[in-house]
Amino acid sequence: MTDDLINNIFETELKARTIFKDLYVLSPHYVPGNLPCREAHARDVSTLIAPAVRNEKPNNLFIYGKTGTGKTCVTKYVTRKFKEFIEKTTLNTQVKIVYMNCKIYNSKYQVLKSAAENKNLNDEFLINSPLHDKPDKKLEGMTPVDLYERIRTVIQDNGINLILILDEIDQVKKGDDLKDLVYILTRINDELTTGHVSIIGITNDLRLKRRLDPRSKSTLCEEERVFKPYNAPQIKEILRQRIDLGLQENCIEDSAIHYISAIAASSDGDARYALKLLQKSGEIAQQKRKEKITEEEVELAKESVEKDIVAEIITSLPEHQKITLYTIADLSENESMQRRLAGITDGSLFTGEIYERYCRVCLRLKSPPRTMRMISNYLSDLEMLGLITAQLSGKYVRGNTRLVKLGYPPKEIKDIIESNWK
Repeated sequence: MTDDLINNIFETELKARTIFKDLYVLSPHYVPGNLPCREAHARDVSTLIAPAVRNEKPNNLFIYGKTGTGKTCVTKYVTRKFKEFIEKTTLNTQVKIVYMNCKIYNSKYQVLKSAAENKNLNDEFLINSPLHDKPDKKLEGMTPVDLYERIRTVIQDNGINLILILDEIDQVKKGDDLKDLVYILTRINDELTTGHVSIIGITNDLRLKRRLDPRSKSTLCEEERVFKPYNAPQIKEILRQRIDLGLQENCIEDSAIHYISAIAASSDGDARYALKLLQKSGEIAQQKRKEKITEEEVELAKESVEKDIVAEIITSLPEHQKITLYTIADLSENESMQRRLAGITDGSLFTGEIYERYCRVCLRLKSPPRTMRMISNYLSDLEMLGLITAQLSGKYVRGNTRLVKLGYPPKEIKDIIESNWK
């Protein structure tokens, strides 16, 4: 009997009308054949890297913008078109493009190792490629200096014009790694007599330059561009393109598209958020055996997607930002005497009490605490990510402090972090 029931489930699923035609089209990794609402940005980036076709070094480029504003998509689109152009011409040029996500390769060593092992710097037509003497195609155990020398050698000996794309470059977190990495990559050109290295840095942190020292700022940030958030009509245009490519015909109501666009536009114009909402809404409709996605499915998807996004943001935080956020969540569950006496009744916290509790949490975790100044920087980072709000205390509160308030339920935040610590 149980076997029959299970077989019936599979049979029903097989016969059910599916909402999706191609799920990958809804992925943030998908780069469409044309880019709605970002044509001007694509032309701009193309103009900046175009000198490479003449074996000239393009200026370094930094692209800023909030999550979901098309930074990565535009960069990948332009470099794909660039590679297609190079391949179909007979120009005597050696342009190599290496892309990496610094959320994965988040230290100086990992970036250099990944670049040295990249297939574009190790094709069979290159001499002295980084892996030429490595049958296992790995560079384990090498120092950053060794990796640097291998990259420099292949560029020099083959006259390569290397365009290195460092997506989410702000995720290079370890100590002075970002400063050192930027310095190494910008100064490599001083040692090359043939070939060049150009950097395209992509980040949602407009304050990233503060982490660089003066010797690197002037050479790295030669060109800077800011991608503004999408508005509701633009998000709607992006959605319609992906719906045509990724969903079955006539399986979403116009009102649901309008609703998703409005929600995403009010959430910092995040197109990725809109696509996640669309996919989750489709999954819910499919589970309910519905013929179309309606506003009802979008509303149900909204809560689920928001939780997923918050969890994704929190799990990617550096360790001491996690501890700081955990501390805020822990304090938010309990009202302190200090805040009651000051008349603070909205759940806001003093930075002083946050730091005091943070040090105790660090002691429990056997992790040396950072300075109060560093905690202040962490609070700014957490505010930028939308996890907390912070404002200067009013005139009735003694001293110069910020009042910090958690943006999400404290238990939800603590559960995410504690599961990440296990």
